[in-house]
Amino acid sequence: MEPGTVGFTASVVRSEDWFWEIDEAMAWLWESWEEYVRRCNPAEIHSGSFNLSRTSTGLASAQLLLESVNRLREASHALRALGFKGKDSALPKLDTALVGKAREAVIHAVHAGETLLLYHKRLALDEASSSFLHENDLLDHWERYATGSRIVHEVWEFADAVTELLEGYERLAREDEWFLVDNLDLPDPLEEDFRLSRNLFSLGFDEVGLFVAARGLEKVLRRIAHHRKITLINGKKSEPASEANLHDLIETMSQVRWKVTGAHLLSKETKTLLEYVRTVRNSGAHSGREDKETENLRETASIIVRSAQRLWTSAALTRAKLTPTTVQKNWP
Repeated sequence: MEPGTVGFTASVVRSEDWFWEIDEAMAWLWESWEEYVRRCNPAEIHSGSFNLSRTSTGLASAQLLLESVNRLREASHALRALGFKGKDSALPKLDTALVGKAREAVIHAVHAGETLLLYHKRLALDEASSSFLHENDLLDHWERYATGSRIVHEVWEFADAVTELLEGYERLAREDEWFLVDNLDLPDPLEEDFRLSRNLFSLGFDEVGLFVAARGLEKVLRRIAHHRKITLINGKKSEPASEANLHDLIETMSQVRWKVTGAHLLSKETKTLLEYVRTVRNSGAHSGREDKETENLRETASIIVRSAQRLWTSAALTRAKLTPTTVQKNWP
């Protein structure tokens, strides 16, 4: 347990049961073969590979994604070994042997790159993929280019596009490493959901990741209610606010103020966010939701985490008093 934090028992501070009907497909996968073709115009990948991506388990998809990255790196190394080292280097000297070896490396690179983008839609929509998607039809024009020296320049540009694609993949991976957890400073039991959310987002399970982050915010609020001994009175019955249903918990805590300043414990923004959390949990996530593509799930999760951290810092790590600690239910 970290210095300055208070201890809690897991049995006292518990989240509500969280159940949804969830579309389990990775957010990084394409909705249809036609959508993938429109964006990537594949030269080597066919619809059978897309069908596999829709039926594979999450683990199998992750393995195929990583395998494609490794094959793309190998092809990139092969091209560099042939002299195609990028825009800051000179073109290699043209000869028949070079062209033959370069063609073999290009075949492997195109197949690996298109497979990577098949399993990583987020990367395909990133600027890092633009050059590769402009150059991945190189094999269609190979015979024409190979009649002269142009082939060397085209392979040189293709090799550079492969490097950009790999750099984009690595950049996104680095960003995901710190996504949600950068500057997070909560007791370990409260960080668990946010770290799990980060891991789910890093694998493309964005909707589930958002729901887990939302559960983390709820847990933080329940811990604060427990620590501050906030009680909810409903008629002649009373119960710890930390054990109330989420709606009653939100309404209870929204009436609590700081005794000295009179400011609400929950800002309007935080209450709105908690109500959103409750709405998405109760409504569920369905594969046919019209707003699925327009929601910025990653940004929403980031806002949730920042709100949880602010709430914890303001309410759990200070001795300032709250009032009232007993709240009469006066809402539906």
